Amino acid sequence: MKKETRRPVAEFNSRKHDLFETLQDCMNEGIGPRGVALKKSEHYIRLKKLEDTSRILWPTVETGRYGNPGIVVATDTGDNAFNIKSTDAPTYPLRQCFVVPRSGESAIWATEVIGQSTAITSLWNPFSDWFKEKYDVDRLVVDRESLQSTDAWNAFIEESELQEISFLVHVKDSDGAVGVRTQEFKAKSGRGTRLPKGWIQRAYARELPPSAVFTATGIPDPDEVHLNIERDGKSRTVVVGRDFPRFMYQIDTPDGLRPSDAVFQQEVLSEVGASLDLMGVSRGDWQA
Repeated sequence: MKKETRRPVAEFNSRKHDLFETLQDCMNEGIGPRGVALKKSEHYIRLKKLEDTSRILWPTVETGRYGNPGIVVATDTGDNAFNIKSTDAPTYPLRQCFVVPRSGESAIWATEVIGQSTAITSLWNPFSDWFKEKYDVDRLVVDRESLQSTDAWNAFIEESELQEISFLVHVKDSDGAVGVRTQEFKAKSGRGTRLPKGWIQRAYARELPPSAVFTATGIPDPDEVHLNIERDGKSRTVVVGRDFPRFMYQIDTPDGLRPSDAVFQQEVLSEVGASLDLMGVSRGDWQA
């Protein structure tokens, strides 16, 4: 989109280029199976596979960080398996979803986050740079904003209840031997009750101090606040304190293992579909 001027995602320039096809080109040409190394952030990413259905893209990327030498250890024996050079990037496969409707000025990107592993920086930066260079003649750039910035998100909040709130404080060890530890302070709703709903908006606005939630004193201001909210029998986790991702939805599986591709896609489309419904986007504009 041009700065300060939003364009239809399915026809964003005079040549009627479609963001859906542009994303595919970037995945195959801009990233590809060989991948790219981002020197500024020391991230590496490559394309593992790319599938599409209707107006939905399902890329799986492998991404990680490089720059620090280390050792891979066999946990069953404690033996060193092999050395990691500073130019090596231990990578993890992470599933993505892009939904680009045939109408409207916004697409939705859902990204898998496993522990501390995420493709948010390693995927967004090469895509936005690639797009800017490719469409420099049009003076177009892509922009991103959290789902929490939309009217759909505000409507979702209004209909949700607060089940649990956690304040996370990152503490750096004085000797620096271990690094950063995380202290967590948690409040849960009782059986048949809910925590005050007003805490959701106050936390989101960074206006909810620990003293408003806990009777204990001396709790420092949090680095992150995690809100477990519920609507229609489903729980979501909202993280306040990070730019991205702000909206996190935990997928539970019976065995506690990583969900299959089928389960992942089903859960993503459930959330994305509900968000697009609230945004007034017809199902036929992205499903058919």
